[in-house]
Amino acid sequence: MTRSRHPRRLAVPLTALVLALSACSGGDGDGAAAPEEVDPKQAYVEQASEICTTADEEFAALTAPTTPEQFGPYVQETVGIADRAQTELAALSPPEDDRADLESKVLSPFAELVEQGRAWSAQVQAAGTDQAALLPLLGARPTSAGIDKDYLREYGLTSCADAVSEVG
Repeated sequence: MTRSRHPRRLAVPLTALVLALSACSGGDGDGAAAPEEVDPKQAYVEQASEICTTADEEFAALTAPTTPEQFGPYVQETVGIADRAQTELAALSPPEDDRADLESKVLSPFAELVEQGRAWSAQVQAAGTDQAALLPLLGARPTSAGIDKDYLREYGLTSCADAVSEVG
């Protein structure tokens, strides 16, 4: 019966070792790891880039119209993509230090572009397939000229600069 005593003798030190190791987990005492500091700019850039990358992919997936019948739906889809991206970007919280620049150089002009796009889309829809009515609208389409794409690139939002360029 000496064999049955060896497992017990071994079990007690192993149990003590397991308990000792679990108590020395290296945490701050409550078992939770300390949260890492998150750079607000980096977090904003990551979130905004994701939104813009999605929009850029959606723009790339559109098929350019080749007939007057396809033009109205194409414009609606383009404005819809821009509208979703603008709404999602506006919902983000920019870093406080950069808020004013982002607002004046990007967010407000982008919101204006979307509004102009909606109005232009309504004109295109009203023109229907009438080529004589559509032709002047082509030259009057809204552009992204008011959005500072250089600032976007410098800020780290290259995908946003690319997506905005697709809008107009």
